[in-house]
Amino acid sequence: NKRQPSIEAPVKGNSLWVPSGAACGVAISGCRLLSREIYEFWEQHGKGRPLSVCLPSGTCTTGLFLHREMTKLVRENKSEMDIKVVVIPCVGDDTYAVRQMMDLDRSTGGSGQPDDLPDVLTVVKNENSKDRRQKFGKYFTFGKPTKTLLDIYVELKDDHGLLVDLLYGAPAWGLLFQHWRTHRESHPGLFEGARTDDSCPIAGRQVMYVHSGGLEGISSQLVRYKHAGMINAKEIQ
Repeated sequence: NKRQPSIEAPVKGNSLWVPSGAACGVAISGCRLLSREIYEFWEQHGKGRPLSVCLPSGTCTTGLFLHREMTKLVRENKSEMDIKVVVIPCVGDDTYAVRQMMDLDRSTGGSGQPDDLPDVLTVVKNENSKDRRQKFGKYFTFGKPTKTLLDIYVELKDDHGLLVDLLYGAPAWGLLFQHWRTHRESHPGLFEGARTDDSCPIAGRQVMYVHSGGLEGISSQLVRYKHAGMINAKEIQ
């Protein structure tokens, strides 16, 4: 498993080469800023409650670096705040996500050990689901139109006023919905995982979803759903 040699810039000093998914150290400074924004917001509004910061992930770059910077921030401020970063795999599965993060962590000065990585949200098997992948505890196939993802997209848009893309946002929320059981009267907004042990990183915690963009691509994504016979032309933005 030898690494491919890096590509030399055509004009030295005037070119910046960024791997797919920004899986390189260039992304660290932005994640440092994001961690500070989340930390300060939760310091003011968290009221001492534990927080899971959930974000959809492909290469898991943002998740890894956000976890690294948030850990530093909490430690440097000697804070007792409980802020956990949770990666939601949208490309591949949890094993792929961990492998990606371990490799990126090592290549950017980290240990590459599992204990230094953020949590990964896993699939909850639902034998009653009409979606075959959910029924057998599988992640969604990246980029493949499915009625389940379309239903999630429509529900978020129409019922909650939240617009997400169909490649990352809808699969991420699909996985969150698998774990989410809300006690609206006594614990409004609180996520309680399907399991009661520590294997569920959102159980009994407040959840902050980090939107990853991609809204400009919704129209082209809906065209694929039209070609698959799942929507009509009038439903495309």
